[in-house]
Amino acid sequence: MTFELRDYQREAVDGLYNYWASKAGDNPLIVAPTGSGKTAIIAQIVKDAMTFSGTRVMIVTHVKELLEQGANGLLKMYPEADFGVYSAGLKQKVLDRPITFAGIQSVWERAYDIVPAPDLILIDEAHMLPKNTETRYNRFIADLKVCNPAIKVVGLTATPYRLDTGYLHKGKGAIFDGIAYDIPIDMLMEQGYLSPVISKGGLNQIDLTNVKKRGGEFIESDLATAASDPELVRKTVEEIVELSEDRKSWLVFSSGVNHAYMLKDEFEAHDIDVGVVTGSDSSAVREQTIADFKSGELKCLINVNVLTTGFDHPAVDVVALVRATASAGLYVQMVGRGTRVAEGKTDALVLDFGSNVQRLGFIDRVKPKDKSAGVGEGKAPVKQCEACQTMCFAAVLQCHVCGHEFPPPTLNHNSSSYDGAMLSGQVKAEWVDVDSVLYHRHRKEGKPDSIKVTYYAGLRSVNEWLCPDHGGYAASRYQARRSLLASGANTTDEAMDECHFWNWPSRIKIKPSTYNPKYFEVVQFDYTKVERKYETQEGPIADWGVEDIPF
Repeated sequence: MTFELRDYQREAVDGLYNYWASKAGDNPLIVAPTGSGKTAIIAQIVKDAMTFSGTRVMIVTHVKELLEQGANGLLKMYPEADFGVYSAGLKQKVLDRPITFAGIQSVWERAYDIVPAPDLILIDEAHMLPKNTETRYNRFIADLKVCNPAIKVVGLTATPYRLDTGYLHKGKGAIFDGIAYDIPIDMLMEQGYLSPVISKGGLNQIDLTNVKKRGGEFIESDLATAASDPELVRKTVEEIVELSEDRKSWLVFSSGVNHAYMLKDEFEAHDIDVGVVTGSDSSAVREQTIADFKSGELKCLINVNVLTTGFDHPAVDVVALVRATASAGLYVQMVGRGTRVAEGKTDALVLDFGSNVQRLGFIDRVKPKDKSAGVGEGKAPVKQCEACQTMCFAAVLQCHVCGHEFPPPTLNHNSSSYDGAMLSGQVKAEWVDVDSVLYHRHRKEGKPDSIKVTYYAGLRSVNEWLCPDHGGYAASRYQARRSLLASGANTTDEAMDECHFWNWPSRIKIKPSTYNPKYFEVVQFDYTKVERKYETQEGPIADWGVEDIPF
């Protein structure tokens, strides 16, 4: 049995091929949020690769469950696939097939035993790769490149960054050289592929005053001490029980093992069936506890750093962060446990007792510290309603849930109202008529030139950038736009020669920028009545946004 890719999955695969075709690099990332279907994307890439005679592909990850999911997904799409599995955890060690699913713990010292050497490596959960050349992943890839210098490496991840080294594709020692495609999480929620999430900050927050950091992250022992005050634990559980009463499946992230069992005792005092999983559990015990949670025998599951990746239970409709993290990746992964779609589930409630949303921002606009560029951490554009604890966009003047009015800001009076608690894209937008359009060549060091387009609408001006020469996703978005522009240009040079004859949209839909509300960004174009220098033609409305272009 075969199945069709969703549109965005097809675009992700095409984005990879466009990246290679444009010679932007050999080793890109595909950013795919939790629940977007990485398994299907991987399976399609593998199937396509097998159309070339003699090609060998390896899919590598660190979690045996992901190897099983990948192999099963491949069989659904590609029943005749000739693959083997090399994983001690799965008790299989096969290396002589064209397609190999391998656990990095088992295969990292076997690069020279894989003959012929692979042509393509796909790494699932690529955010696990540090830039340290002595790690298993890096040594394995280095050895494979000795065997096959032309090998390509593709990473798939929901979070293309690490706390310790910043973005995976930037800086010294980076394995990856760019982003081929980035699937927008807000688009997946709008189209029903992911469950919407809403957030409330706990009334009883963990006091982080005396919690120090090491390597950029909160020290576990300090955090556990701060979180384990008995009165705080009692009030935290009371709040979770009260706010989650009508929900079915609660996943709790705790601050340590002792803290987890303190929470468990309090939940049981409220007659809640609860289990705990930790890294010290045996595989059999952990798997049984998780199975009991998935079957509904346990309503609540508390975990200590073990269910952040590779855990798939769509029914989870409460994610309680009874811990703090400075890691944008960990934060997104934890929230992602609640974003899968399930029958009867309308949304997921995120209860944040560690000020994580305020620290790190909305999950579709997390901006980690980019250490490769020396960029510091900015303040997340989020604030908590003191009346109902809902997390709101910082610029909003009234809570969208309870109507509480926030004090007017002393600076920046261009605030706009948001309708959601954890997605920036829910800011209200407005249509404005376009009076004129100007085009300029935009130069940025280390990047190909692009076309800066400025739309003038009354007293407002709004910019976007078109990137024919950037390759990958950015170039594919320009190509998709060409028919609306009436453009025959394939390069920036060609575009600058003809852009003054391009079609203008009659109006554009704009909203305050997520990153700086003083500026606007375009979210939609109306080409229904196209403005053109020499003639007028009819055209459709096109969705587009500057936030879609990966710079």
